[in-house]
Amino acid sequence: MVEKEPRKIVDLKQGVRQRKAMQRRQQLSDVVIQLVKERGFGAISVNEVAERASMSVGGLYRHISTKSDLLEIVCDEINLGLLEQLKAVAEKERGVLNKLQVAVELYWRKHWEASAEITVAYREYQSFSDEAQARYTHQELQIAEFFADIIRAGVLIEEFEAVDERLLAHEIILLSHMRALKGWAIKGRNPDDVLAEHLALIFARLGKPINKQQSES
Repeated sequence: MVEKEPRKIVDLKQGVRQRKAMQRRQQLSDVVIQLVKERGFGAISVNEVAERASMSVGGLYRHISTKSDLLEIVCDEINLGLLEQLKAVAEKERGVLNKLQVAVELYWRKHWEASAEITVAYREYQSFSDEAQARYTHQELQIAEFFADIIRAGVLIEEFEAVDERLLAHEIILLSHMRALKGWAIKGRNPDDVLAEHLALIFARLGKPINKQQSES
């Protein structure tokens, strides 16, 4: 009778495999981003991605089923688990202003760091599968509704001026994508300064102007 490995060893091995899989997906993501920048998604091949990633085509197909899955490897992590993170940081704060500010800051910084992936998502949106397009749209709508709910609550208690909360929520998202969409316009700028400017714009619209020191506290 073959003895089973202790659970601790099994868990360690699974953890190692998961880390290796995550590292491989990140490597593939970096390769796809670079190739899309060079020539666009339509001009690259699965064979070329495999070669750049120093892996066999068969090995690559362990991670994907179709070429369009390469784009999903790039973009899946952008909003993965982000709604739950936004809710968690907001719940720790008292008052709608603080709740909205910490949530916006978290979302903004996440998307500043993911600007390369977001650029690919915008540029190659039509290359995504219908299922992927629907999934990413749903994720963004959920996050927009989360922002809108906080804004709506602030308006109801007269903490914020009356606004179109859904429109402002999508404007928050758009501002957070600025590095991906208009990176040349803010090249070399300190991200903290850009964030402070965006927060000032958002809260001025709500009748709650904040200064740079408040946004950095």
